Amino acid sequence: MKTGFKPIQTLNQRNFKKNKGRNLVAVMAILMTAIMFTTLFTLAQSMSRNMVEMTFRQTGYDGQASFKNITPEQFSLIADHPDVAEAGESLVLGLAQNKKLGGKQVEIRWSSDINARHSFAMPAAGTMPTAADEIALDTLTLDRLGIPHQLGEPVTLEWRKDLAKDEVTVSTFTLCGFWEGNESVYASMAWVSREFADEMIGNHVPDGKTDIFGLHTAQVILHSDRDIEATMENILADTGLTDLEYGVNLAYSPEMNATAAQESLPMYLGMALVFLAGYLIIYNIFQISVTADIQFYGKLKTLGTTTKQIKKLIYSQANRLCAIGIPLGLLLGWLLGMVLVPVLMGRLEGKAVVSSHPVIFLGSALFAWLTVTISCLRPARLAGKVSPIEALRMSDAATAGRKKSKRTRNGASVTGMAWANLGRNKKRTVTVICSLTLGLVLLSCFYAKNAAFDMEKYLSELTISDFRLDDSSSADYIGGYDPHGSTLNAELVASVEGLAGLEAIGHQYSHQFELTLDDETVQNIAAFYTQEMLDDWATYDPSGPAQIKNAMETREAVGVLYGMDGIPLDAITQDRYLLSGSYDAEEFAGGGYVLAIGPAIDSADSERKAVLPVPAVGSSIALENRTYTVMAIVYPLQAVEEGAYEGGVQNRHSMSFIIPASAFRQQWPENTLRRLFFHVEDEHIPAAQEMLDAYTKTIDTSLPVTSRKTMTQQYEAETRASAVMGNTISVIIALVGVLNFINSMVTAIVSRKKEFAMIQSVGMTKRQLRKMLICEGLDYAAITLIVSYLVSALAVGIGVRAMTANEFSTFHFTLMPLMICTPVLLAFAVLIPFLCFKNLEKQSIVERLRTE
Repeated sequence: MKTGFKPIQTLNQRNFKKNKGRNLVAVMAILMTAIMFTTLFTLAQSMSRNMVEMTFRQTGYDGQASFKNITPEQFSLIADHPDVAEAGESLVLGLAQNKKLGGKQVEIRWSSDINARHSFAMPAAGTMPTAADEIALDTLTLDRLGIPHQLGEPVTLEWRKDLAKDEVTVSTFTLCGFWEGNESVYASMAWVSREFADEMIGNHVPDGKTDIFGLHTAQVILHSDRDIEATMENILADTGLTDLEYGVNLAYSPEMNATAAQESLPMYLGMALVFLAGYLIIYNIFQISVTADIQFYGKLKTLGTTTKQIKKLIYSQANRLCAIGIPLGLLLGWLLGMVLVPVLMGRLEGKAVVSSHPVIFLGSALFAWLTVTISCLRPARLAGKVSPIEALRMSDAATAGRKKSKRTRNGASVTGMAWANLGRNKKRTVTVICSLTLGLVLLSCFYAKNAAFDMEKYLSELTISDFRLDDSSSADYIGGYDPHGSTLNAELVASVEGLAGLEAIGHQYSHQFELTLDDETVQNIAAFYTQEMLDDWATYDPSGPAQIKNAMETREAVGVLYGMDGIPLDAITQDRYLLSGSYDAEEFAGGGYVLAIGPAIDSADSERKAVLPVPAVGSSIALENRTYTVMAIVYPLQAVEEGAYEGGVQNRHSMSFIIPASAFRQQWPENTLRRLFFHVEDEHIPAAQEMLDAYTKTIDTSLPVTSRKTMTQQYEAETRASAVMGNTISVIIALVGVLNFINSMVTAIVSRKKEFAMIQSVGMTKRQLRKMLICEGLDYAAITLIVSYLVSALAVGIGVRAMTANEFSTFHFTLMPLMICTPVLLAFAVLIPFLCFKNLEKQSIVERLRTE
């Protein structure tokens, strides 16, 4: 083997230098394959990393485990355990209640530096508080309070120690530090000094439920993320604290890993497509190379070169091409990933992080190399097994096998010759057509899928008006909704009612009460929630079935009564949202009827609609000392139903009902608006948005505003990832196909230049030869387009139609990408043969006939 290595190496070097044009095309193909593999690996790794980072921020810390209630002595024992890398602690004082912070949870705490650092709340400017009158806040809280981002600014906080009491404490501090806020965190932190915390808490011992004042919490950072629960159990056993309750960070849960894998699935599917596209082009390049050099390999065989050495020669060329294309592809792919990751992560709060994990580069290089190696298997086998005599006879025409000659009465036509040339190497023709078709079909499918989305259907579930204003406490799930809030005050409502172009308006009020369930309602609940349904529900949310069973046993539930008129009432009483009964607007306005809000089931599901878990239509029900008749049962529209309970979290079963706003106002005149809905003429929407922006900026920063425009932008941000990935992969594969087409045409023309010289020597003119080559290109394009249109029509008409059969889509059959690509492909089919022929003309017929 050693004696044969040097000649093979020399041959490899000389052959490599000889075929510079062919090598350039091969390097380009390998480069594009490596770029796509690296980009997809980068996106997949970055997706997982950013999702974990987002979950860290949503849970409030990045440690592996946390304790919601722990004593200082217990904390010291755990922090000193050898399996614990470090541990942080904090003391809870209460929740901020400033009007400007309405709807935003701000927790007042003392924290150790370790706890603050792992809670994404370590001051970037200034320091943690040390003096009794110092405080550190995030920039979002400072903006809500209207405080400049400057150290030394005074900060006044109104805060509650006990969530079950209305007592408010007012404290004034000096800003000693701040950090960049993030909207995705579950709560903002207001750090105070240990001196202030000790002074406030004294000897108070909290109950850990509604009384959070003085609660001592901790988070634990382990040396490893593996077997977190087993490690924590071992720590608690060693410290004798086995009864101490702890929680594992959601970011380390199996569900999180499954979600990350699901989000990364499109990238891995993309890798499979890239492998297929890369294989098609690289295989075609080496197949053409071996066919063009087959006589060279035959001569080597006559000189005694073994099959193994010829294969080694081809693989050595492939490895040399990989050494050039793959490293450059890794770099360009990672840079492309840096551009695409922020786009892909547009729906996540915070700055997107681009992963540079070694697996990206090792995996991409391995996959690209495997693609090249697998692509070379058959060409190398063909070159290795050919006999010297067969090789010397072989040409591009011979690879198709022997065919019977066909006589024509009028002689051979140029177009007929062009068509016949496609059959000279059927495998190459099929490979090129498949490569081109794959990209075009994928592009058509992705486009049709995206075009099927119906924004109006999507928005109708999320927002029922052009604009919706909420009371700032409507989404306060900890402190609870305040039915006497001042967010939607008379001045704001008057401003909305005075807007130019106002088309319609609607009001929603809310009142919570204790509801006693009658026998019929309990029977309805039992009939609807079968044991099988409850068991399935308990697998992912045990609290739900427990609340249902408790309500049936105690016959008590939480009742929520909404007063509505205008837009929300009109929306929820549409026929498609009526689960049972019928709606008569005139009778309902009389005040003697009520609408019951049922479960979120399909209105067309007649089996589940047979018995609904609410009072039946036509029955009488007592709500807050008044008796109503149930007129209809309606679907729980999210825009109407979402929001917090009064008094905060309610771990009880609830039922909601609707009465006219006028009747509601008569019974509870002190209750203020919970939501205000309004429609504005299209041309006046920008002015309305400008008015609300000015209001939230200068008058009330806590006002929650939802508009169709913001919901549209949110959806576009959420779906941008799949759209970008799908179209990017399709375009790249289509480009690979075009490159394959170009390579096949160029190589076929160059390898046949001697044949063309012979044809010209017996009378074919330059014009005829050029026409023949252009016809060949057009035949390639025509076959590709016909196949692409047929396959795309089936894929879109059957596959995409089935994929988009959901409530948010309206299928439209379209082949727009193919229509756009058709003239482009035809232009390439004409341009490439024309340019190749121009280059061929530079050599005379005699020179080409002398060429071996």
